[in-house]
Amino acid sequence: MELLREPKDGDSLDCRKTMYPCRLSVIQGGSARRVGAMTSTVYGYVVSGEARLRAEHFDLRAAAGSFFCVPDEHEIEASGQVVVIERHGFRGLLVAGRIEQQGRLSYIDGCSDTILVAPPRWGDPVFNHLHFPRGVDQTQHTHPSVRLGVVARGEGIAYRAGAAGKGAWEHRLTEGCVFLLHAHEMHSFRTVESAREMDVIAFHPDSDWGPTDAIHPMLNRTFIGNLPPRAGQSPSE
Repeated sequence: MELLREPKDGDSLDCRKTMYPCRLSVIQGGSARRVGAMTSTVYGYVVSGEARLRAEHFDLRAAAGSFFCVPDEHEIEASGQVVVIERHGFRGLLVAGRIEQQGRLSYIDGCSDTILVAPPRWGDPVFNHLHFPRGVDQTQHTHPSVRLGVVARGEGIAYRAGAAGKGAWEHRLTEGCVFLLHAHEMHSFRTVESAREMDVIAFHPDSDWGPTDAIHPMLNRTFIGNLPPRAGQSPSE
């Protein structure tokens, strides 16, 4: 795990040489910055202060607790800390909102998760809000691609268990710190030592889920003669 516990303006975690090129960057106050490109999409979270986003046909003032997804080049002006993650070679949908107190979906070991920005198509990137209640000690696990994230609220511990300390590591996580988990890196999170819960915003550069041309709600809920279409079949067939 790579961790920036107190990131400064311009700090980054670079994963552009992985099979899903992406990079996390920190914007900390100062003048407006140009981010993104015509061939990329930027996912972001406002950790503190306020941010103003200006893109084509889009002008948003976002307070701490807000998230966004913006394709193409745009401008960000921040009074506090904003974390942005650029996914190269992908053009997402324009989305913005705020995180809730906990996730809408169940996750392992009593945690919960909300998909903040869902993949427009099967396999596309995902932006998540992970909620860790107090007293959680997750089962050790891995992910098949990198994970980039920021601690949105609270505090906890990230760690890797190891026999007799071999290969083991442990990092204290606090609000505003950013991290990179490498593909297939064994890890877990815990909040058992903390009096606080923890919320993490996590970026997945790929997915194994999402709508396809053959399976999506508009098609699935279209009935011809009171019968839904079979998988892979259009309503007119």
